[in-house]
Amino acid sequence: MSAQSRRALTGVPSHAWAACACSEGADRSVLVLLASNLGAAETLAEETAQLLSEINGSKPVARTLTEADAAVPAFEADCDLLGVLSALRHGQHTAQRPLLIACTPGSLVRRAPALASTAERELVVRKGGKLSIQKFAQRLAEDFGYAHEALCEQPGEFALRGGILDVYPLNAQMPVRIDLFGDTVESLRPFDPATQRSEGEVEGLVICAPRDDSGQANEVSFFHHLPPETLIIAVDQSLEDPACVAVHGSGLAELVFEETDEAPADYLAQALDSAPSESLLIGAAEDPAHARVSLLRGAAALAKDGRLCLLAGDTNGSVERLSADVAAIQVRGFNPRI
Repeated sequence: MSAQSRRALTGVPSHAWAACACSEGADRSVLVLLASNLGAAETLAEETAQLLSEINGSKPVARTLTEADAAVPAFEADCDLLGVLSALRHGQHTAQRPLLIACTPGSLVRRAPALASTAERELVVRKGGKLSIQKFAQRLAEDFGYAHEALCEQPGEFALRGGILDVYPLNAQMPVRIDLFGDTVESLRPFDPATQRSEGEVEGLVICAPRDDSGQANEVSFFHHLPPETLIIAVDQSLEDPACVAVHGSGLAELVFEETDEAPADYLAQALDSAPSESLLIGAAEDPAHARVSLLRGAAALAKDGRLCLLAGDTNGSVERLSADVAAIQVRGFNPRI
């Protein structure tokens, strides 16, 4: 792999990871956020998605890829895998609607169905399409191993009531209600399994069969499913994990964030000029009004040169208080995004 495909940003403090990921990955349709532990990867993916949405107006889709271990049951890990594979195959992701995948070195190289067999083990339903509800339910049960239940509450279940079929795809984050008029799909509505209430409507639905353990000889490492335009962003020296040796020869672009001034060997290094963590303006919920005003005036002073200012609160109440405080200080030209 060329040095241009393996880059390192040095001197990147952890509080700047998401901002750098947003800047470096703004033109990518798929971003892999890699960390040594899943919690750090998920946090980075969540913060990057929020910044991409705020700064670029994009609509990121974040998914987590896990591997079976003491904390994650094999069934849950397989559902996560099928969900990510389905998003890669059918998500039609672009730079304006990127897919963000949070993972660890182990999950990046975990075994996955071969590319050729993935399409053979899925059903696609589209609004306005034709569907024989009885034959469809029979295939779900006999070919896909889904359980016929009175209520559809868990992945791998379906329920049938008249002209309505509820199904919880293994690859989905919530079940979907398929409403038919005759043999025509009239609507596809995701719903909350706890309340059974619909939450919006979708145009299409992909239903994956369980992973076939009998065909492990034909499986590949997950990263082989990633498209060429993918950017892998790694923190915590996670790409130096021995599990990632095969990834380096895949041709996928790699970007490493290093908190120190040292870059890994064979990476094209670039130093980042960033403010130290001590300079961050951080307030607390219990701060008195004068302290909050002082913090906001400091932020306004930093934003005078045209830099974008983002103000973040950790609760709805703190966000409302920030909005009120910004309006109260009345600093001309200070229009932060909250």
